[in-house]
Amino acid sequence: MDARTSMDGPPAAGTTGPLPRFSNTAAKVVALGAAQCAVYSFPVIFAIVCARNLGPSQYGTVAFYTALTAFLCMLVEFGFDSIGVREVHSARWRARPMQVLWNVTFAKLLICLPTCALVLPILLATRNPAEGPMSYAMVFYMLAFALEPSWYLRSLELMWAAACVAIVSRIAGVVLLLRTVTTHDDLTLAMWVYAFVAWSGAVAGWLVMRHLRLLGRPRIDMQQLRALFRSGGTVVIGNLSVASVANGGIAVLGAVGDPVVTGAANIALRVRAAGLAILTPLGQLGYVRLSALMAEPGAAVRFGRSLFYMLMACSVAVGLLVSFHAEEIAGFAYGTAHTPAAAVTMTALVGLGLPVCMAGMLFGNQCLVLFHRERAYVLIALLSAALFFGLLLWFDPRSPTGFGWALLASDAWVAFAAGVGLRAIARRHAGS
Repeated sequence: MDARTSMDGPPAAGTTGPLPRFSNTAAKVVALGAAQCAVYSFPVIFAIVCARNLGPSQYGTVAFYTALTAFLCMLVEFGFDSIGVREVHSARWRARPMQVLWNVTFAKLLICLPTCALVLPILLATRNPAEGPMSYAMVFYMLAFALEPSWYLRSLELMWAAACVAIVSRIAGVVLLLRTVTTHDDLTLAMWVYAFVAWSGAVAGWLVMRHLRLLGRPRIDMQQLRALFRSGGTVVIGNLSVASVANGGIAVLGAVGDPVVTGAANIALRVRAAGLAILTPLGQLGYVRLSALMAEPGAAVRFGRSLFYMLMACSVAVGLLVSFHAEEIAGFAYGTAHTPAAAVTMTALVGLGLPVCMAGMLFGNQCLVLFHRERAYVLIALLSAALFFGLLLWFDPRSPTGFGWALLASDAWVAFAAGVGLRAIARRHAGS
């Protein structure tokens, strides 16, 4: 295969020249499906292996660190991935997409390094000294997350390249996990496996781009960097609010709640992530296509409606399947005859809320940002976080069902409010 030929068939967007036209949609959805299956299945496998081999209480500790890591990574991401996809397709950078890659990566490192320097001493001072190595593993993971380039491969529609990177790194992680996390005392090893997967994916991604000659000469454009921070500064507030509803909620449970309830909530979130993994390929490809259609708002609105109908049909089917089999799913995760009742209840609620969650993601984080309505997205996300934590505390963090109901209410608010905003945009551009 020629180095300038993408793994999807048509020529890749190299260091010069326009981006590829839409082609092979079905094949690219399949490739994204394979990539997301790998990406989302690893946390599920990780949760199952840790819950079985570490036990409910010890797994609760690991769940706290993984949830805190995911929450902090939302700050590191700063909305740059979605903004980067949008900028790759903008008129200014369409002929030089690699410039966006270098600027986004540098911007994420500018946030990641100070965040790690601030968080690490706090964890070392406040947590059990025996958990120190887990804190270092968390920081190691965050550095890899800042360097991870899969968003760029997706923006160029190099879906099979992204899929290969995701699948290989996750398979390696699963093999390492099964060989190392075998007893109740392997908490630290579990976190280092988590970090290993992040680094293997980041390194493999950069090697693939180098092989395809997609990198060009590294150059930081200060004007674009400032623009990224201006847009990202708004989006990150919304993203952090959304992250606080899930991973931040787990962190609260881990700090003040019952470890068993914390683990059960984390299992439920992993089930939701697995459900979203089935829907994400279509959503991600839809986002790339919507970005390319932004010069024609009317066409973008029409495409967005079709995308919404397809996502809702799929999410309702997946959500009902999860809810009806919540007991079997939770029992499989814990592998015991005494599965916590909280895990069953939360898994069922997560299944019922899956279509609502998907609608909120499409309307808010994708469409409002694409139409440059970042402030509206932030306001909706902030109110969503306030609603979630208010309900979580009202139900009591130690309640076996409070987390599930608070999460469902928060998702419903985002879907409703963002949907109302998008309806106004759609009416404005209906005649375009």
